[in-house]
This record gives sequence, structure tokens and C-alpha cells, in this order.
Amino acid sequence: MALKEKSIKRILIRLICLLAVFTLGCGSASDPETLADPTNQLPSHLNWNTYNLYVFEPSTQTWNKIVSLGSQTGTIPALGNHPTIFVHGLGSDIRDGTFTLMAEDLLQQGKASVVFGFEYDTQDGITPNSTYFTAALQLLNPGVSHPTWSFIGHSMGGLVIRASVQTNVLPIAASGNKVVTLATPHFGSPVANAVQSADLVTQTLVVGLLNQGGFTNADGNPSKVSLQSQGITDLRTDSQFLGVLNAVGNINNHPQADYYTVAGTDLGTFARANSLLGVSTDDGLVTVASANPPQLMPVGTGTVATDHTHIETDQRTILLVRSFLP
Repeated sequence: MALKEKSIKRILIRLICLLAVFTLGCGSASDPETLADPTNQLPSHLNWNTYNLYVFEPSTQTWNKIVSLGSQTGTIPALGNHPTIFVHGLGSDIRDGTFTLMAEDLLQQGKASVVFGFEYDTQDGITPNSTYFTAALQLLNPGVSHPTWSFIGHSMGGLVIRASVQTNVLPIAASGNKVVTLATPHFGSPVANAVQSADLVTQTLVVGLLNQGGFTNADGNPSKVSLQSQGITDLRTDSQFLGVLNAVGNINNHPQADYYTVAGTDLGTFARANSLLGVSTDDGLVTVASANPPQLMPVGTGTVATDHTHIETDQRTILLVRSFLP
């Protein structure tokens, strides 16, 4: 095989593996019909500096937007005794429906009285996004009497929740609220370190793939992705954000909430990509030690033999989450 053909083959293999990590692992647009312009001629990313909020309608299996870019556009339903809110991960969104199965199950089993979905800009920093999450809770809880909530976050979404819970007195019950994190990199992801320090060829491939789906501007349209965005930087194992979040006196400072964690243990399609990036993980993006850290003092914990992409839709995860909730 000629040298040029070998080089092309190596690039194609690299491309396929990185596609598995980033288009399927982080983003939400795995359906080719939802991919953005493949030529990557996309508008520059604009930080949202706000959030969207949805309520799940089980009869139609749809997520109906009730807050658009921080402005209320729909009716807020009665919260009931056990409202639940889902928070998505890096490059994902609420509209993609990855939380639909779990939302249906929790409502059917009486584990949730109503289900909301919090949507945010994952290229922005986790700290500002946690303030928007706090603002959403304040909008949903205007009274003086507050129910017991369940917060369920996938990947980065778990950190958004933690940053809100650990730094605020929230308009929720004084105690007994549940925070459930699914494959959340509580102590960072080596993949974030690797992509930010990768060679130019690898970074170019990663950016090209991420530009083809998942990441959007505030209007919902695809936008360019930066590997140096604050959102990705915050996920590094050595990030300043995680250093503060996990500092002694901070990590276990959650008097209103009990923590529950779930980790994935199957690399799945990520095995080759981990090898190419020179990292070692358990679910393709996060290690069990980072997803289920004892330092968080979780009340309940578990592992599911699935990869990072599929953990929130896996039936075993749904059963675990159901067992955690009141």
C-alpha cells in the first residue's frame, strides 16, 4: 500500500473513532437528518447567557417549552409533592428526547408528580449555567412552601446541579431532596484534557465532527464549536472549576439534598477512540472513580454495563434511578 493510501486509511480510522466519541458521546444529533452543514460553514457560537425550560407531556411524549431564553412563554403546571427536573450533558439538549423513557417511567411509577427539562449552553462555563438553573428553580417555586425535588443530571448536567446546590439556599424543601447524577465527571474527564492538548490534525477532526451536530446557538440553530470553550475546560481533571467545587468544605456542603450516583462500565464504541487519545476511562468519557466518588458521600450508588452515550436510556439505569427516588 502506498504511503499516501496508508495515511488516508489512518485518518479515516481516526475519524470514525472520534465520530463515535464526539458525535455520539457528547452531542445529541446522531440522526443524519439532524446534522448541521457538513461543510462546517456555520455561524460563530454566541453564549446564551440564559436558559430554556420544558415540561414533559406524557400523553404526547413531547417536551413543551415553557421558558424561552429566560422569558416565560408557557404555563407552569402544579408541582405536586415530588417534582423532577432533568439536566442534559455536553452538546446535548432536552429536545432530543434522551430523557423521555426515564420521564415516562417516573411518572407511571408515581416517583414524579411532574417532570421538567432544563436546557442550557454547554459551551458556556458550568458556574454561570448553575446560576441559570437556580433562576429556573426560583421561577418554578415562587411561594413560601416548597416540595421535595428530584434533580437528575447526565454528565455535565450533574455538575450544573451540584454547583447550584452547593452554593445556594434553594427554594426547595429544607432537606430530603434528591440529586441523581448519571456518568457525571465529578473529578473531571481525561478526554477533555486529551482533546485540548491534541495535535492539530486531531483537533481539526474533532471540531469538524462537533460542528456537524449537537451544539447550537441560543436560537436552536447549529453553531461552531471551540475545543477551548469554558464548558470543555471545566471538565478537565485539573480544572479550576472542579478544584473549587471539590474543595474540602464544599464537596459535602449540600444540606438540602442527598446525593446518588451512577457510573457506566462499558466502553462500547469508545474503546478505539480512548486508545487513539491515549486515555483510560470506563464508559468512554468518564471513569467510575470520577462518576461515583466516595468524597461526595452518596446515599446510594450503582454501576450499569453501558457506555456514556446510552446510560440515561438504559433500562437498568432507569430501574436504579427509580429505586433512589421516594
